[in-house]
Order: sequence, then C-alpha cells, then structure tokens
Amino acid sequence: MISKQDLLKIFRKEFDTTLKVMRAFPENKLDFAPHERSSKAKSIMTTFIFEMYLIELNVFGKKIEKSEFQSYLPENLKMILSDFQKETEFVISSLQALSDNEMNKEVRFAESKFTAGDFMLMMLFDQIHHRGQLSTYVRMAGGKVPSIYGPSADDNSTNL
Repeated sequence: MISKQDLLKIFRKEFDTTLKVMRAFPENKLDFAPHERSSKAKSIMTTFIFEMYLIELNVFGKKIEKSEFQSYLPENLKMILSDFQKETEFVISSLQALSDNEMNKEVRFAESKFTAGDFMLMMLFDQIHHRGQLSTYVRMAGGKVPSIYGPSADDNSTNL
C-alpha cells in the first residue's frame, strides 16, 4: 500500500501535469476526436473531473447527486479547468486530513474491493491513461504538446 505522503506527492505532480496538458488544448476544438469511435477531447477532460467526484464520493463521503454526473456539461475550457482545479484541491486537502485508518478503509467500486489509498491510486492511474489520450489529440487539434515526463517536440524545456 502507498503511504499518504507519497500519494499526496504523486497527486500534486500528476494533477499539475494533467492541468498543463488541458491548458495546451485549443479552446475552439473541444469537440475534436481523431476517429468516429474516439471520445471527444471535451469528454476526456470531463472524465478527469468525474474521477475526482468518484474519489470524493467513495473515499471522503461527499454527497454528490447522480444528476451531477449525468448533467455536467461545461460550457468552455475555462469552466473545465476551473472545475478540475476545484475538485483536485478538494481531494488533496481531504487526503491531507485522512487518518491512517481511513487510508486503509474498504472501498467498494465496480464490484471490486480496494483500500481507500489503492482506490485513489487507481483513479489517478486512469487519469494518467486518459491524459495520454488527450496529449495525442493536442497536436492533431493544432496545439503544442507540453513536456509531460520529459521534453516534447513542441516543448523542449527541461523545467519539469
């Protein structure tokens, strides 16, 4: 199991990286998808927010109405970025306050059992997976791919 301090460190870094990729996406191309069976960029970005909702609901017991999941239709990239930041800040501050016992409590999700820490880590890994999808969309939609774990062809900065 991952320690709370390690999870916080990873969350902060990965959330910042996801935000950087989201900001690199051209605002006027949110409906872009590279293939008819691919998700639209806007849908991938809202997935990041839904994953935070799932953590808030399943780990921190925050009351979230099902309608919030079903009716969330952000108007623009600015709203998506704001909502992502708000939800990740809630998750990080709630995680900081979590006791060791709460980190080990059982979470049931999709007919599986996890510790709270492992559930949060799984949601983070899913975010990283979808961020990879979004990063491939950035250039195809006319944006510049930021550095993620190292320089990209569009951003050769070593400021990681």
